[in-house]
Order: sequence, then C-alpha cells, then structure tokens
Amino acid sequence: MMSNANYSLLERCLHWLALEPNSVRRLSFDLERQFALQKNITPKGAAADGQGLSHDNPVYVCGLARSGTTLLLRILDQVDVFSSLNYRDMPFVLAPNLWKRIAEFGMREASFSERAHGDGMLIGYDSAEAFEEVFWQTFSKQSKNNHCYGLSVPSRQTMDAFADYRKLVSIRKRENPGDSAPRRYLSKNNNNLTRLNCLCADPSATVLLVYRHPVDTARSLFWQHQRFLEVQQGNRFILQYMKWLGHHEFGLAHRPFCFAVPGMNPSFKPDEPDYWLDYWNAIYKNVLTLDSPQIHLIHHDTMRIEPNAFLSKLFQSLGIKVNTIALADQIWPPKAEGKGVEEFSPALVHATGQTYLDLLTNPRNVFVSNQRPVNQ
Repeated sequence: MMSNANYSLLERCLHWLALEPNSVRRLSFDLERQFALQKNITPKGAAADGQGLSHDNPVYVCGLARSGTTLLLRILDQVDVFSSLNYRDMPFVLAPNLWKRIAEFGMREASFSERAHGDGMLIGYDSAEAFEEVFWQTFSKQSKNNHCYGLSVPSRQTMDAFADYRKLVSIRKRENPGDSAPRRYLSKNNNNLTRLNCLCADPSATVLLVYRHPVDTARSLFWQHQRFLEVQQGNRFILQYMKWLGHHEFGLAHRPFCFAVPGMNPSFKPDEPDYWLDYWNAIYKNVLTLDSPQIHLIHHDTMRIEPNAFLSKLFQSLGIKVNTIALADQIWPPKAEGKGVEEFSPALVHATGQTYLDLLTNPRNVFVSNQRPVNQ
C-alpha cells in the first residue's frame, strides 16, 4: 500500500463498494468475463485439459512475508512475456479490462513513493502488487477458525473461473487488438502457500517459493507488526484495506496460516520476537514436506549476493531468454551488519537453523551459490 495515499471520502467509498460486498465482486467478474473474454483474444498455447486446468504456464511467487517476494515480482514483471496485476487495477481488481476502460480518462501519472512498510521500496501506479487474493476470497469459503487464515479447497468451478481470471489479467497488458503474443500470468500472493496442491495440479505452472534467513525474516516481521499496529490504530481505512486484500501477515488483522498453527508453540504471542521465528519454522518445515516438480525454491540471500548468475539460472528454468545485466543491477547486495540473536530463544534459533540448512541443501533450489551469505 502506498504510504502517501491520502484517500478522499469518494475514493474510500469506491473501495468499499468494489471490495466489501461479495455480490459486487462477483458481478464485476461476471461483467468482465462478458466484456473481455472473446475467442479472438484467447492466448495462443493455452489449452484446457478437461479437468478445469488451462495450461498457460502461469508463474506464482510466494513465501512468508518479508522474504523478498515483492522484489522478485518486480524483477519478473519487467519482462514482456509476463502480465500481472498492478495498482491501476484497484479497486476493481476482478475486472481489470473493464476498469481500465472506465479509469483511463482520469489516469494518474506514474510517480513513485515509498510504500507503507517503510522499507525503502518505491512503488507507483504501474507497480505490480499482490491483489490476487481478492479472487480467492470471493469464490472460496473462509475458515471457520477466526484465529487463523485459510480458505476452503477450491472447487472445479472455482479453478475454471481462476483460469479465466488469468486470461483476463494477461489480456489487460496488450496495448493493441492485433497483439496476439501469449502472456504468462504472474502473481505474487503469499497466501498461495495455503493452496499449493491445487495450483500445482497444473503441470504447466511454476511456483517460485522464496525463503530468507529465519532470524532476518522474524526480526522484520516483528518490526512490521509493531509498525502496523500503530498505523492501523490511527487509520482504520488501512486496516480495512488490508483485510479486503487478504493481507493478514501482521498488524491488528494478523492471522497465521491455519496449516502452520499445529506446529507452533501456543505460548508465544505476536508481541514477542519468538512468535515470528516459531512461525517461520512452522511454515518452512511444511514447505520441506511438499513434493511437486512445479515448486522451485528461491533463496533471497543468494539472489542478492550473485544477482546476475541467479537471474540467468532462473530465466533458464522458466524457458525465457533475457539479458539479465540491467535487471541484476536493480538488486542491491545485502548489508554486512553484525546481528545478534539475543531477543530469540536459543533453542528456537537452533531449530530454525536446522530447517534453514535443510532448505539450502534441497535440490529444488533454482540456484546454489558457492559464496557464503553475510548473515550466516
């Protein structure tokens, strides 16, 4: 979310109208399907298998929040073969083509500002962002447990609708009717950790599952949690905005993933650093149990140490020819700072260290560096 976005009353009402009532979300999607899904603009090479799966080579970026998923999304989104949702699609994210036609007369300039996380990452209206969860919240039932986040297993009908949604997002990026080049749907949605089995049922899909050093991730999550507690208490619209988008990573609306809860220590609370380190461990121990050729592990720290070599290997695995030099220049090396672990339980640090080692040595890593990360 943009940190300097001072939404007017009219803009807030429009967001509420587009994102709060489920009936409006469903209607906008139905209208979008009728408006944009035509036979002559169906991406070439996108074939259905008779089981509700459209083999259109989608790429899903996911991981625990604060693992570097946004950086990876921004890099991939600069490659012409991809199409993803961006801030211009808000608030009617289920109708990107229809909303583009309506909003183009009042299109805002692509200026950049720091996002609300206060982490130095600049965003603008053309920046790709994680809005996909609006679809899943619209067409899947919520978990009965209000203390954790998880949706019901998508039905065949929902998966068919999601295949259409990917086409709609891909079509939106085309600048002229004669552009028949196939686009690959690209999304960043950390909540996809809860539905990887469904997404990986499509053999053409690629899941880029990002992980980062556990202590760094937990420390960042704890800091963000404290930050958004204060921000959301002072601005209830931001709290509601994040709920609409399914962003329960931290703050007043924080809800851990339901699948991770059984592996967590119930004595830890979100206002303690150990909670977030324990959460990291529960998430990635589950990741290590997943067995799908569509899942590829992305080590954020390695990407920052050897960006050009990493991106070359990544695009090779995606079957895309890209000059990676300019993209690699956008990835800054990690800071060599002395960081202790005094705020964390020694036993928990040891446990997460073992899980981290298991991730580093897993053969599903896209790229393995010979250099040692500065935080190890």
